[in-house]
Amino acid sequence: MIEEDLKPEALNYYSFFTKYSLMEEYGFSSGLMNRLFRKVLPVVPDENTIEYVLHNRKDSIPFLLSTLDHKNESNDSISSQLDLSIKALCSKVVAFGIDSDIKAKYEFLGLDASPFENLLHKLSSLKSCNKEQTKAMIISLEEIEMLISKLRKNKNKIGTNFHLTLTTRKNLEYTKRIKELLDLKLNLDSKKHWENLFLEYKSYSKRINSLSRYIDRHFDLVALEIVEHTSNKGQKYIAENRKEYWKFFFRSLLGGGIISLFAFAKLYIDSWQLTDLGYAFCYSINYAICFIIVKHFGGIIATKQPAMTASKIAKSIDSTDDLKIDSVNSITSLVRRVFRSQFISVMGNFLMALTLSSCILYILQILDLKEVTKIVKPDYLIKNVVPTAQLICFAAVAGFYLAMSGLISGYVDNKVVASKFGYRIRNSELFFKSTRLAYFVEKKVGALVGNICLGFLLGSTFLLSNILPFQLGIRHIAFSSANVGYAMIKDSFSIKTMLLALCGALLIGFVNFIVSFSITLYLALKSRGANFKLIPKILGNIGKDFFFNPFHYFYEMND
Repeated sequence: MIEEDLKPEALNYYSFFTKYSLMEEYGFSSGLMNRLFRKVLPVVPDENTIEYVLHNRKDSIPFLLSTLDHKNESNDSISSQLDLSIKALCSKVVAFGIDSDIKAKYEFLGLDASPFENLLHKLSSLKSCNKEQTKAMIISLEEIEMLISKLRKNKNKIGTNFHLTLTTRKNLEYTKRIKELLDLKLNLDSKKHWENLFLEYKSYSKRINSLSRYIDRHFDLVALEIVEHTSNKGQKYIAENRKEYWKFFFRSLLGGGIISLFAFAKLYIDSWQLTDLGYAFCYSINYAICFIIVKHFGGIIATKQPAMTASKIAKSIDSTDDLKIDSVNSITSLVRRVFRSQFISVMGNFLMALTLSSCILYILQILDLKEVTKIVKPDYLIKNVVPTAQLICFAAVAGFYLAMSGLISGYVDNKVVASKFGYRIRNSELFFKSTRLAYFVEKKVGALVGNICLGFLLGSTFLLSNILPFQLGIRHIAFSSANVGYAMIKDSFSIKTMLLALCGALLIGFVNFIVSFSITLYLALKSRGANFKLIPKILGNIGKDFFFNPFHYFYEMND
């Protein structure tokens, strides 16, 4: 219980002024552990603090407001603590702004960072400043907020990381709190201002240890870091007009042709006598080399595109780059364009993989290369693409991996920019100041890492069946289409079986796309501060648009 005879002048306001509404000074994992610990053993404020009174008295706000009625030395103490709190928070903001690394970022972007220095000069006269000077400080803080926001908006130029994103957000919270304290300084005798601060603190204290809120507030930082870059920056993965639409088709034909060759290579690997780990490694290398070659020659792998468009998706739904979603209609328009681009890409992969694999096996049969053609097991290949619940599950797993590969690419590319790897290589004696290596790291390494990771994820998934109570595998539209082509030429199947197999291959492509795109879109929305309340509205708008304009989802109407 708070002591009833506690004197107003004995109350400490400093921690209340400075700590409220500020994010903690630690990383994600340690912050999470601290909250778990505080759930078990809550932190109790010191008895002479405002926080203690607010926590332990039922009539805390009336009591605190009554202490302000006493025209005694407590008013001078409160004013002094208020000034000290403002200086403490301002010093943190100024320290951020004049940090050498942050200053270098502002200079690189051509931004004037003088508002930080102006705030530093104004702090010296804080105690005696009048109403106009206090308002001038608020204007300086607003200029600083604009500078920090511009820094956040130019992440694609300077790169970003969890620490920088968290620090900029934290400093925006500092500036907001300082403005509240300056407003209080101008209205120190206003009980309404004091009451609002007390009520806000009570609301804040109820959620300070919330695990769900903490995870939610930090997850968007992780999502933002991941989606800020995609591999092959600047390349378009969404057809914007009819010319690009057909260009996508021809590039997907190239991708399907290359994949049909590597699908045959995988069948050849199946004929080897290897351990499970041996098969996993060989499958993974085969997939990885295939994806790297497709990328190198400019081909398109259907269903992989959505995962590679994370930053473009984010930009499309946030054209002003203020970390807010512009409109639900912008998302609907984006989904239409991505769906259309994916449809023509899937068709290109499907038709070429099916046709070329059939031609390859037909030629091998004419040449009577039985030792080669015997590796094709038609019944097994057709069985793997006949529509079943398991097939949908396996296709969803592949879709998840496709999404992850694009996000990994974006994460790596972001790290390359944020850490200035290219610049450091150009100035490193160890790497002979190689410009070519620096260019490769800046432009290619993200895509390379993403493709390698995708290859190993796809090639090794079947190993999980040894430790899980159910079978787990993957199905990808292009590889499955190639397998159907090999099986149909090798053996005679009924029309019904062939139609089922073809429908199964297309179903795989649909599931690949839906899963891959959904994950990428979710992260893009999350990085822009969206919540689940928006999803029904978004889905309803997309459904309505599809009902009235179905053809627009399959063919580009504009030249």
